[in-house]
Amino acid sequence: MNDNLPLRADASEMAEFDLSEATKLRDVVFRCTKQRVKWISKALHTIRSRSLQRISLELPRRDQAPTGDAIWEAVHQEWVDLDHLLVQFWTSRSLRPTVMYEPGELEEEMRVYVATLLPELTRRGAIDLVRYPPWSKVECTEL
Repeated sequence: MNDNLPLRADASEMAEFDLSEATKLRDVVFRCTKQRVKWISKALHTIRSRSLQRISLELPRRDQAPTGDAIWEAVHQEWVDLDHLLVQFWTSRSLRPTVMYEPGELEEEMRVYVATLLPELTRRGAIDLVRYPPWSKVECTEL
């Protein structure tokens, strides 16, 4: 296995996984195909690698947001918890998360969307907002 390739994880592939054995893990990309992100927080809590250099999130489309106040409240709390955890990674390890979004989305609308999902990171200016797919020409923008 090539240790230089990023680890890509999708919620549809596995509900939980332990990354503590990935001692040479450098890049991890979480694909958020659904609004629920508790599984990402659980996975991040297991990371022991001191080689970790990048955490990236591929955001779900904005039109896939859950409907109903009770559902949104549960989903929103998962994002707030993830936000707090990513702030910890940023402050303790200087890891600035990358948030990727589809090219068809408008950048300004994505800034607002990301600020809703990850308010503390956004307030601190600690996110790189990037269009994906990663194999296309990508431009980074600080929030």
